[in-house]
Amino acid sequence: MHTRTDSHALTTAPPGVGGSAHPGTLAPAVELPPKSRETLLAIADGLQKRRLAQRLGISPNTIWDRTARLRVFFDCPQPSPLSALVALGYETGAIPLPALSGETILIPPTEAALVPYAAAGVRTQVMAEQLRMPFSVVQNATYVLRQRIKAVNGPHAVKRLHELGLVTPAGRREA
Repeated sequence: MHTRTDSHALTTAPPGVGGSAHPGTLAPAVELPPKSRETLLAIADGLQKRRLAQRLGISPNTIWDRTARLRVFFDCPQPSPLSALVALGYETGAIPLPALSGETILIPPTEAALVPYAAAGVRTQVMAEQLRMPFSVVQNATYVLRQRIKAVNGPHAVKRLHELGLVTPAGRREA
């Protein structure tokens, strides 16, 4: 995974965060069942359970079931956040990467340090531990980062970071 901040690519992912098995290449695409793919794409749009159910025309309990199946499919058990599922979906090619939006957003250094973690769907507590920063500082910086990139929640932040070109999977050409 490459992380761009202030128009410069950082070619190394933090320890234990994202990245494909072979640097410089994308992992082969994983085939998700159509309903699971549809659900994961809706999660990436930042929809909550009730709105997901409305959009897909199914019950909230079915959303819970599909999410549980996605967790098994990606070997991403609870308490992993839904943003980790979206990140894995992009990383494995199970869902298509969003198109670049063309927007330009400058990210301050404190928030820039969080970008690769947020793009990989890492929980705030884990970010704080790996960055050796106080939880409250990381929590606040994550909140501000989400506001700055206009993301409604963690899964949507993963999508927005890709749309903004702040993070791209290894091997994808940057403009």
